[in-house]
Amino acid sequence: MHDWQYFFNHDRSNLNQGTYRIFEPEWKAEILHWFSQKDVDKQQKEDFIQALIDFDDGCGDFYRYRAYFLAAEALSQFPECSLGDAIVEQLLKWSYTYFRQDKRDWQILPQPLVKTARKTLELTDRKRVIAAFVHLVHTTESRSILRVAAEKLGTLDPGNKSAIAALLLPMKQDKSDYWWFGIGSLGKICYGNETAIADLIQFIKMKPDEITNEWLTLEDIYESAIRALGNIAYGNRIAIATLIDFIQRYKDHVICSDATKALWDIDPGNPIASNTLVQILETTENTYLLDMSIRYLMVIDPGNKAAIAILTERIKTTENEFFRCKAALCLGKFDSGNRVAITTLSKILETAEEEWVYFYAADILAPTNDYQQKIIKAIWKMVNLKDERTSLSALFVLLEIDSNNQQAFETLIRLLNTTKHESILTSAAYNLQQFNLSRKLEAEKLNELIAVFIRFIQTHHYLEVEEDENEDLFPLERLSYESCLLDIADNLISIIQSEYLPQVVTTLKDYLSKQFYKNNSYRYEAVFNIIWHCAENLTYPDFHKAIN
Repeated sequence: MHDWQYFFNHDRSNLNQGTYRIFEPEWKAEILHWFSQKDVDKQQKEDFIQALIDFDDGCGDFYRYRAYFLAAEALSQFPECSLGDAIVEQLLKWSYTYFRQDKRDWQILPQPLVKTARKTLELTDRKRVIAAFVHLVHTTESRSILRVAAEKLGTLDPGNKSAIAALLLPMKQDKSDYWWFGIGSLGKICYGNETAIADLIQFIKMKPDEITNEWLTLEDIYESAIRALGNIAYGNRIAIATLIDFIQRYKDHVICSDATKALWDIDPGNPIASNTLVQILETTENTYLLDMSIRYLMVIDPGNKAAIAILTERIKTTENEFFRCKAALCLGKFDSGNRVAITTLSKILETAEEEWVYFYAADILAPTNDYQQKIIKAIWKMVNLKDERTSLSALFVLLEIDSNNQQAFETLIRLLNTTKHESILTSAAYNLQQFNLSRKLEAEKLNELIAVFIRFIQTHHYLEVEEDENEDLFPLERLSYESCLLDIADNLISIIQSEYLPQVVTTLKDYLSKQFYKNNSYRYEAVFNIIWHCAENLTYPDFHKAIN
């Protein structure tokens, strides 16, 4: 089979009679293999590429982009293509603003297009892309562009000398804020590079006042460098010694827990790492450090018996009720089903006044049948409070425990339909995704929830609230509703069921007009993000029918 039209034959008069295997995921590997075949005529390949990049889908360019990205991927198998330079140049323009030199190209592009173009850069003709980034890091005068371009170059071509040199040079010249930006990049692209490791070691050994004159916490100063070292210095004896020394210097600070995790990453099994975290559990009065130490122990030494014994003892002996609660929560996470943690949290619930106690305790107690009803009763008290934020959180806890709880679901729908605050809708969409309720709720209930969010995206305008009302809302409540639209769209994308996609496209398609973009660009972008997702998961004929 040498004729490319077997994969793609566009019939404008009757799409259902056309051939659109180029949009079917199961055919992608076969198509790319076709481009690699030496017995396929070169002109056939050229014609196929040309047809892909010239495709006019007649439905908002969603499938035109998909065809173009397939052509770009095909270059990995057909690098001698005469259209290769132009295709890679277009990918770079879609991916990064600084590749659009012509002022007419300077426009704000939809994020799904940008993200997909960047992903495709890793799949197309790598030599062309690497050459473009090498040229950029050698010619740009912008430090921010240099950092981003060097990081991308290092990702595409691990160990690339131009990328590493581009990151190291400015940091040698300036220990100002650029240090922190550059250090994060080193941790992504410089695995095993001795120069980068040496520079990070030098930085970590410096005293805070040698690095900056500004008031910064130890975490602000050292966190990125420590994590970067943990990513790139596996087995390096000097790096190991440096982290051990750092741990001894700052053993009473939160940054110590980050250093122990980095030490374990570059020297797995190092007893100083696990022993330090256990020692922190024994001595610290800082609940954040307590929590971070447990998080890291769960990764590097799960089930550590000394940690369990220490937390158990501290729960019994501390007179600080807040610390006791935090220690019980840590113990419950670290040792699932631990009776001391469960019993302690159960007693705390009887007298607790802080809302967070109920919600965190639910994670530990709800899976235990003996305490599930007690938790449900306590959480319903939170639902009935006047504060919408608390009610929302409580309702999702109830639905996580029992997704068939009709009363909780109806209360949630009522809250979402009556609230005047964008943050409630945003948090609800986020929680719907985080709690994986899309997998637990019946399809009818899930679609009812999705419909609420779709209506919000269609109709919502920011409503001013009285200043005294704001006091009870989220700290981010004063953000514009535009941000809420984008957040809700992002979370909806992960939960919309496939059978609901055509209806979503038909419902939202009118918000993609150029005039609407001028009047309300954020709503346009939110809708674009959702419909892009639909286009990726519908057949071309079905999408074309839904949007036209």
